[in-house]
Amino acid sequence: MTETNGDELHASHDVNGHEHADTDEEVADQQNDSNNDVQEEILPPKPKLQPIIAPDMFPPPIVICENPENYPESYRTNTKKEELILTFIENFRRQYHYIYRDRKPLFLNPLNECGLPKFVCTTVQPTLLSFSKLFQWNDAAEFVADHLNYELLEPPHELPKTLWSPEKVLYDHRGNCFDYANLLCSFLIGAGYDAFVVSGYATREVCFMDTTRLPNPYIKKREEKHIERIKPPHKKYTVKPPKDLTSKYDAYMHQRHLDKIQADKNRRQEEENKRIAEIEKPLPDPLYGIRVHAWVLVLPGKREVPEAFFIEPTTGYGKATNDVEYLGIESVWNHQNYWVNMQDCSNGCESLQFDLNDQARWEFMFTYSTSLRGAVTATLNTIGNSAILDEEEDKGTVDTTQKDIEVPPSWVRHLDLTPAEFQNRYPHSRKTYFYKKTRVEKYAPYFMKDGIVLKISEFADYDFKELIYVTQKYEHRHDKLEERGHDIRTNTVCEIYLPGRPDQLKEHTYGFGPEFERTMIYYDKARLDGLAKRHETMLELTDYFVNRDDFLEYRKALFEPRPKKFGPAEKDNQRPIISITERYGRNVELNANDDIRELVFAIKDDKFVITYHRDDIHITPSTRTYIKPVNWNDKTITIKWSDDLLLETYQADEDFKQMSKRDLYYKMLKLMEQEEEVTRRVQKAEDEIRDLQNRRQQEELSNELEYSVYDTERNKKSREYRDLLDKRDKEEKRKREIKDVDYLAPFLAAIGKPSRINAHTAQTLRTSAQHDFKERSIRKANLMQARYENEVQELITKQQWYQKHQIGMTKEDELEYQRVCQDAQFRLHILEERLDRHKKLTAEKYLQLESKLNEDPRLKEPYIIPEEKK
Repeated sequence: MTETNGDELHASHDVNGHEHADTDEEVADQQNDSNNDVQEEILPPKPKLQPIIAPDMFPPPIVICENPENYPESYRTNTKKEELILTFIENFRRQYHYIYRDRKPLFLNPLNECGLPKFVCTTVQPTLLSFSKLFQWNDAAEFVADHLNYELLEPPHELPKTLWSPEKVLYDHRGNCFDYANLLCSFLIGAGYDAFVVSGYATREVCFMDTTRLPNPYIKKREEKHIERIKPPHKKYTVKPPKDLTSKYDAYMHQRHLDKIQADKNRRQEEENKRIAEIEKPLPDPLYGIRVHAWVLVLPGKREVPEAFFIEPTTGYGKATNDVEYLGIESVWNHQNYWVNMQDCSNGCESLQFDLNDQARWEFMFTYSTSLRGAVTATLNTIGNSAILDEEEDKGTVDTTQKDIEVPPSWVRHLDLTPAEFQNRYPHSRKTYFYKKTRVEKYAPYFMKDGIVLKISEFADYDFKELIYVTQKYEHRHDKLEERGHDIRTNTVCEIYLPGRPDQLKEHTYGFGPEFERTMIYYDKARLDGLAKRHETMLELTDYFVNRDDFLEYRKALFEPRPKKFGPAEKDNQRPIISITERYGRNVELNANDDIRELVFAIKDDKFVITYHRDDIHITPSTRTYIKPVNWNDKTITIKWSDDLLLETYQADEDFKQMSKRDLYYKMLKLMEQEEEVTRRVQKAEDEIRDLQNRRQQEELSNELEYSVYDTERNKKSREYRDLLDKRDKEEKRKREIKDVDYLAPFLAAIGKPSRINAHTAQTLRTSAQHDFKERSIRKANLMQARYENEVQELITKQQWYQKHQIGMTKEDELEYQRVCQDAQFRLHILEERLDRHKKLTAEKYLQLESKLNEDPRLKEPYIIPEEKK
C-alpha cells in the first residue's frame, strides 16, 4: 500500500453545490495548498467514468433465508436514502478499483440474510444491554466469543459475500469473523467505547481460531515472593567483625564450580526451549499474508482508554496494535463512517498510525461537518459522487442545492437478550476450548447437576493424553463449594469454599487415604473459637487461633501410631495422645514472669512444662516444671503437696514475688483439670474432622444447588408463592366483577326485563329494592340476636350446673369451668359488638341506597332503556 493524499481524488463544488470537473492545474493547486507537509506522488489522471444509473446498478435480491417474509421490512427492502448511499458506494468502489488496481476489493455492501445489499456502516447497531457484566470491554468480548460458534471463511483469501445482522448472529449462535467483529463492535459502541470493525489480513492461527499454541489464560501462576534481607544500619561505634580467614583460592574455586553448574543448567534450559519451540512451530502457510480476517479496533479518548488496542473477537483477547499475528489492514468502519487505510503494511501493523483524522493516511467516505469525528451530519467524499451527480443532474432528479446528507440509521432492530439467554451464554449451554497442553470446558449455570461452570484440564503432552491437574469451578452450590483442584501426580485435592457453611470452612486440602495429611483453613471471624487453620498428619494435629480473649494462638497434639486391629473398625477409635502443646500471646496487663507463653501437657510422661514470656530486660524466660502425683487419677484419694512434685523451676526476675507452696499446689490442681479439658478439645477436633469427611461425602452425593428467590422457574417455593399471588389476584378480580353487577338486575328480571321504564315501573323498582334491603337487614339482625340468646342460655345452664356440683369438683374441673365461662363471655361480647355495628351500618347503607336510587337515571325522567346502561 502507498501513502496517497485523498484530496487528489476529490471533485470541487461551486457555491450552489454544483459539481464540476477540475482541470489538472486546479487539482495540482489544491494539492499544494492543502497538503504542503505530505510528500507528493505521481498518480494516474482521474478516470472519466461512464454515468451510473442507480435503478439498474443493483441486481435483484438473492434469497438466502428460508422465510424472508418473517423478517421486518427494513431487512427486506431499502429506503430511498439507503439506495442513494449504495449508489455513492458503488461509484466510490469503481473509482477506488480503477486507481488502486493492485489492492483487493473493499468490504462495502455485502448481502444480508434476506439477500439484500446493505452498507456495512448501517449493519452496526450500537446497543447497551441491561447486564452490568457487559459494560467492560473484556467481559463483552468474552461473552461474544463464548456465545457464538465460529465458522471459517470460504475461500479464506476472499471477502465474504454476506454479512448477517447482529440480531440474527445473536439468535443463531454462529458466524464468521466479520459477524463476530460486527456484534462485538455494536456492544462496545453502546457501552461508550470508540470501537471500529477492522477488515484486514491475519495469520492462519488467528483465522482458524487456533489457540493450541497459546498459554491458558485461566491458570493463575503463583509468583514466588523474594524476601530481601534488610541490612542493619551502619553505626559509628561498633565492634569490629572477626578477621575473615577463608581462603580466597577455595572461594574462587567454589564460585567457579557454581558458575559451571549454572552454565550447564542454562545450556540445558536453552536446548529444551529450542526443542519446545521446534515442536510448537507451525507448518508453512501457502496463503500467508492473504488470509482475510476481521477484528475490532478500540481507540483512546473514551471510557478512559489510554492507548489504541485490538480485540480478537473469536477469542475475546485484547492485543497490541503491533501484534505480529495481524498482517495488514484494508479498512475500518463504525456506525458513522468508513475509512480506507492508505499506509504501507509491508511490515504488518507495526508502523500504522490510527489517527483517522489524518487524511494522508486514512481515506474517508464521509466528510463530517465538524472537525471532530462523531457528528451525525456528513458530506459525501467526492471520490464517490462525482459521476452520479453529473448523471442525475442531467436528468433533473437531484436537488443540486442539497450538499450535506445524513448517514442512514441502522436497519437492524435493537438487540436484546433475556436473562435466561444471557445465563445460557454458550451454544447448547456448553463450549470447549483447547490451549497449550490445556483443555477448557465451560458450562452454563445450572446446566450440570453438580453446579460446575468451568473445568480446566492440564496435560503433560501436546496430544492431551497424560492428565496432570484438573481445576473445577462451581456456582450456586448448597455446600458453598467454589473451586476444586485435583493434582493427579500427588493425588491431592484442594477445595475452596464461599462463606456461609455451618463449619465456616474456607479451604480444604487433603489426599486420598484413611490417614493422610490434610489442611483446613476457616473463616476465623465467623467462628466463636477463633480457629483459623487446622493441620492434621498421621501423628500430629495442630490448630491455629486468632483474636481470642485468652490469647491462645497455637495448640499441637502428638499421637502414638494407631495400633493395627483386625476386624471391623471401631467408631470411637481415638488415637493415644503423647503430649499437647499450647502457646499464648502476650497479655500486657500481666507481668511477663506471670504470663504463660507455652504450656506443654506431657501426658505420657505425666509432666507439665510451663514457659513464661520473656521480659525486655532479661535474656531468658522463666520456666516451671510439675510432675503429677502417682495416684493423680484416683478420684477417691485426696492429693497432697510435696516438694517432689515441683521438679524444676527457674525465675528470671529475682525481684518477682515467689509462689508459695499453697499457690503451687492449687496451680498443679488447675493444670490437671486443664489437661482433661484440653484432651477433650483435641478429641473433639478429631471428631470434627471425621464429621467433615462424612458430611462432604453426603454433600457430593446429594449435589444440591441453591436457587434465587427471584428465579421462579427453578425455585419451587418462589414458584408456589407466585402461584398463590396470582390466585389471590384472580380472586380479587372476580370479587370486583361481582361488585360491579347491576343492583337492579334481579328486580328487572322479576318484572320481565321491560324494554322501557315508565313512572309506575320506576316506583315499583324503587319499592322492591327498599323492601328487599329492609328484609335482609332484619333477617341478619334476627340471626345475630338468636345466636346471642343461645349463648346466654348455654352460659346460664353451665352456671347452674356449677352451683349444683361445686362441692365435689376437683381443681381441674374448676379450671375447665372458668375457661368455658371466659370463652362464652368472649363470644357474647363479640355478638354484642356485631349487633351494634349492624344497627349503625344499616342506617348508613339505607341512606346510601336512597341516594343511589335517586341518582339512577333509569328511575327518573327521562327514563332510559335498561340495556343502554353500561
